[in-house]
Amino acid sequence: MSKPHQTYMYSSFLLMFIIHDAQVGVGLPGYQRVVYSLAGHDAWIAALIAGVLTQLVVWLMIKTLAKFENKDLYDIHLLVYGKVIGNIANVIYLMYFLFATIIVTRNYVEMIQVWLFPTAPQWLLSLLILSVVFYGVNGGLRTIVGACVMFVILTVWLLTLLYFPLMYAEWTGVLPILETDLKHLSKGVLSMTLTMAGFEIIYFIYAYAKDKSKVQRYTQIGIMSVTFVYTAVMFVSIVFFSGGELLKTDWATFTMLKIIKFPFLERFEYIGVSLWLLVIVPNLLMYSWAATKGLKRTFSWKQKYWLYLYLGIVWIVCSFIDSRIQVDTMNNLFAKWAVYIVYVYPVILFGMVHLFLWRQKNRRQPEVIA
Repeated sequence: MSKPHQTYMYSSFLLMFIIHDAQVGVGLPGYQRVVYSLAGHDAWIAALIAGVLTQLVVWLMIKTLAKFENKDLYDIHLLVYGKVIGNIANVIYLMYFLFATIIVTRNYVEMIQVWLFPTAPQWLLSLLILSVVFYGVNGGLRTIVGACVMFVILTVWLLTLLYFPLMYAEWTGVLPILETDLKHLSKGVLSMTLTMAGFEIIYFIYAYAKDKSKVQRYTQIGIMSVTFVYTAVMFVSIVFFSGGELLKTDWATFTMLKIIKFPFLERFEYIGVSLWLLVIVPNLLMYSWAATKGLKRTFSWKQKYWLYLYLGIVWIVCSFIDSRIQVDTMNNLFAKWAVYIVYVYPVILFGMVHLFLWRQKNRRQPEVIA
């Protein structure tokens, strides 16, 4: 991959918005029940630890990318592993993006059916969502970056709504702090995988950042903002719900919005579910763009044609996932896969890249004859 054309590049400052939008998605409305079932009332600490671990992994990712200034992960795989193994690694990532796109789309369709339109056919809802995604990806990376910035600005005010459940908080719900043993706290951190995933998109957009020296700073700020959101929402959920209620509540974030009432609006959670489309669309845009970019690079076909096929597969699969049990099974499978793809593999790749560069350096050194 040669240096991207100037018209395709974006300011590194915008990475704060891109990473924030890439991470905040369908996991936020209901991650509390899963994490609380494992870590108890220390679940907010598990969310905080998951955020810190994410920052360490992202640091390694950017250090890896800095060795290849204008190359993305697809190119790095081919350089480090060779053509055959490199293409296999690329296909694994393509499958991961496809799985992630299906997960995000189907989970949001379920939200709409549960909270807004119970009788709406899922094939129609997913088709409407994916039509928006096609339009955005077809506009290119700069369109996607602009959407990320705009959607963060339009939805960030939702954080102020945490004030209302805090009015009914039972502060003893978080006490005693650090009572959970290390084993269960670790499981709580691992269960945050599906919720925290999305930052791996930095592997594919790094090459398009204008000032590479500032990428680390702004990316870490974006991760910190996401960590704050997840920790704050988890903390408020613990002090608002009793332990038994939280274990039985699938959509704790939206359920908390039920207490918000205005003279002109009785069901504020309807607004929250509707606005959540602005939160999940950037996820879908990033995943779809990175996947079709990789398909174009690997199989030499126009990205637009791959986009038709890619979104068509997502739509068909989403249309055949009918029950809540199937959705949960799919989420659990993706979470287990994401642990290795998102958290473990970047550490392995960091080591492999340094080994590759060390071998290249030794090959270039002239042999000294005594």
